[in-house]
This record gives sequence, structure tokens and C-alpha cells, in this order.
Amino acid sequence: MKFGIQLHGDRGADAVLREARRADEQGFDSVWLFDHLLGFRGSHVPHEPLDSFTLMTAVGAVTTRVRLAWAMLNPSFRNPAVLAKMLATLDVITHGRVICTLGAGWFEEEYRAYDLQFLDDHADRIRHEREVALLLKELWTHPAPERVTFDGEYVRVRDLAFNPQPIQQPHPPLWIGGDSDDTLALVKEVADGWVMLRSGSPETLSGVLSSPDWPTRPMTVARTAQVYIGSSHAAALDEAQQAVAAGQSGQARTVEDVVKIAVIGTPEECLQRFEEMASWGINYLRLGFWSEAQQDLFARRALPEVLEREALVTT
Repeated sequence: MKFGIQLHGDRGADAVLREARRADEQGFDSVWLFDHLLGFRGSHVPHEPLDSFTLMTAVGAVTTRVRLAWAMLNPSFRNPAVLAKMLATLDVITHGRVICTLGAGWFEEEYRAYDLQFLDDHADRIRHEREVALLLKELWTHPAPERVTFDGEYVRVRDLAFNPQPIQQPHPPLWIGGDSDDTLALVKEVADGWVMLRSGSPETLSGVLSSPDWPTRPMTVARTAQVYIGSSHAAALDEAQQAVAAGQSGQARTVEDVVKIAVIGTPEECLQRFEEMASWGINYLRLGFWSEAQQDLFARRALPEVLEREALVTT
């Protein structure tokens, strides 16, 4: 099991860079940013969201080890061939730390506001995402002086001598986010990882991972987990209550909702919960912490044991 951390892009650039540097020093495997052009939680304010790619480039510049990912990169916001170049360039700048995490997109309001084409049918958006994924891999694995021509329904390039070649070979890992049947079909076809957005129950995973067409190649199976940690279970629950009161509990609007979906407890209880998730087939968690103090406590009390176990497995 490896752990990434969701950065709080809504708190401003300085806070994000501080949060990312801390994660880098503490031993988290990756840092993640949302990729949206408008606020997607019902409000619009003058200070956010920042452009996620510009911000992630700054994150890469102030960190040295942690990998860089998005939840999720929208393939409609940037010309696909230009996106391939942007990701490859960031991979070169950061000496091979990019994870290409793609989603199909869903928030119609930001498409309309920015005059971007929105495909109403989800299946059409998946077909577009598929062509973007195929083009990324084609360009990354056939750099100049080779020439690439790609003639899809949505994505096209002509006689393109692509550069730069990414540091990671054969290409940066490609993880696909989503839960639909169409998304899962795309994961099976092209992906190195699957990021579950709403699914992740043992019953769901058992059916997916045991299906005859599940890939035999190495596959990251990732899920989000909001974590509230404390010296006692009551202290951890109090952290959850504080997060709800501060409006920092994500999609969970009540303490009862938080208890249903979050990881809450002492370091030992959190580790037991992670072991349970690992038994379902999950091998990567994107963790969310509502405060710097929570991130620090987890890094001091739980993460070292996880890293020690991982070191034992790989030696």
C-alpha cells in the first residue's frame, strides 16, 4: 500500500506549496490537485481555483521526491497533443515524477463558461478520453525524429515529430479515474492504474478484480480516503466534528456522513482500516487531511510503520 495526499488548492498557492513540501519531506508517495476551471462546489470566488497545471509545475519545483498527480486531469481543457508535451516537459523537469491521471470530465458549467465543447453523452466523453489516452502513449513512445499521425473521431495530429521524450520509460504511468462500465473497459484496455471515485466496496472490487478480462499486467488500484486521526478514537472523532463545523469535510456534510465514509481513529485503528482495504485489492490511497496538524500527526504516528512494512516487502 502506498499513500498520496490531496493538496488544498482552494487555500492559495503559498499554502499548497507548503503542504507539498511537507508531504515530500514526510515520505508520502504523491501529491494531488483537482483540475477545474470553476469552483465545483457551488460557489465562485475571486481567488480560486488556480490553474492546476501551472500550480503543479510550481509544486514540482519545490519538491524533490514526491510524485505529481491530478484528481483528475480533464482531457478537454487542453489540446491533447499539447497536453502530451506539457506532461512530458514536467516529467523532464521533475526527473520522472509525473503520474498522468485522466478523467472524462463532468462539470458542464465550466465547459460552457470557457467555450469548450461538452459532449452530453457520457459514453462519448469516454470515447474522447480513450483517444486522448491512446495519443499520449503513441507520442510518448515515438518521439522525434519519428513522426506520428493519429486520425481519431475526436483527436487528430498530422506528421508530428513529438518532443521532449519523457524521462519515465516507456512513458509516465497512465491512471484512469471513474466507476462506470465504460470507464472500466478503458482501464482494462490502456491503463496502468484505476482511480475509483465513488466505488471501492469489497463487493464491487471482488467482482471487478476477479473478472476474466482484468489485466494481468501490474495495475495500481487507487481509492480516496479522508482521514481523521487522534491519540484516541474520541479525539479523532472530535477532529471530524471540527472539520464539519469548518466546512472542510469534503462531500460529507454531517458527522454521521463522515463516520460512514472516512477513516477515523488512533494510528493503530487507521492502519487496521488500511489493511482491510488492502485485503479488498486496493494498493494505493489518496489521503485527505483537513488540517496541517492532522497531516503531521499521521506522518509521525502512522506513515513510518507503513513505509517500514513496504521496505520489508521489497527487500
